[in-house]
Amino acid sequence: MSDNPILFLFPSNSRQQRLGELASGTVPKDFFYGFLHLRDIGGRVAMADTRQDPPGLVNNGLLQWEILRNRWSNSGFSRQRVNALRNEVSSAAMALTFTDWFSLSLGLYGKRAGISSVIAGGFHGLADIGTTVKPPVSWAINTKVRDALAGLDHLFFFGEADRQESVRRFGLDESKTSLFLFGIDTDFWTPSDDGLAEEYVLSVGSDPSRDYASLFACGYDGAIKVLTRLAVDTGGRAEIELIRGSYHGSQVTDEVLRDMYRRAAIVAVPLKDVWQPTGYSVTLQAMACGKPVVLSRIKGLWDPDVFRSGENCLLVEPGNRADLADAIRRLRADSEMRRQIGAAARETAVQAFPLARMNRSIEDLVATIQNRCPRMAA
Repeated sequence: MSDNPILFLFPSNSRQQRLGELASGTVPKDFFYGFLHLRDIGGRVAMADTRQDPPGLVNNGLLQWEILRNRWSNSGFSRQRVNALRNEVSSAAMALTFTDWFSLSLGLYGKRAGISSVIAGGFHGLADIGTTVKPPVSWAINTKVRDALAGLDHLFFFGEADRQESVRRFGLDESKTSLFLFGIDTDFWTPSDDGLAEEYVLSVGSDPSRDYASLFACGYDGAIKVLTRLAVDTGGRAEIELIRGSYHGSQVTDEVLRDMYRRAAIVAVPLKDVWQPTGYSVTLQAMACGKPVVLSRIKGLWDPDVFRSGENCLLVEPGNRADLADAIRRLRADSEMRRQIGAAARETAVQAFPLARMNRSIEDLVATIQNRCPRMAA
């Protein structure tokens, strides 16, 4: 096999910038999706930013056109982002990409850009990907999605339901797919040991599959804090605080977010009913911090057998605002219930979703690709 590195492709350079902060304990290791583990066991790994701009004025002009086109169509194909990374991807033995649209972009444009490396595309919600594209172009986009999938050497999914539905919907060869198991850094995401007050209901996340409309309209009238980049309408309710990039004058770092979890009475994760295993990182972070989570029982719920409503969380039906309000009110009114479910949540995070789970999964993923892709032996 080639001595060239395994390239991890992430949608910013924040992980590269924060590698130097690991020793300080201010960065959770789950943020790196197994990169650190492969490095630590002697693997050759590298990292690149999928939002890197291409060289040259003409290419940058084409990139700006792609951004406007994608914003209008609600899609994300980008030939220019692929062109920007052509050299880095070409120098890798294997490229692992961790966002749906860049995975598809590499599948569609990689070979056209002269990239011959083995490409494994990671997907958080492939089965849902065509449902939000604007109708005038949905047929064309879905055709491109199928072409892009054919251009990938391997596909890995963050949820089994999304994997199975994608295999059915797109006619995928199941042997060309695998499941990537997420794990949480339970040494970073920990409960408070200094008696922080339980002040509010917290909801976190910027994925479009968040159902903040149901949270705001469910009838719960206590204090709610929402950390999101989404454009949401609170209806002018004073008890709902929207947090964008700062909180009490501080940037929302992982340490600040951990403190927000610790100060919350309840963490609510209201979700639309999608195949995507959306909300998994927030849910597991909150559970690892010992907080009771109210979670929507969506069709894409990851590890559904692990979540036991009334024991380590409260599950509610997606879109059922009465159930959502009832679950929040029950927890808010019963401190002992919050304590018991929070303790069970922490235990579940430690036992079922440790960082070691993701470390084993990234090893298995690399081995699977090496064994199933003949070009890896060249």
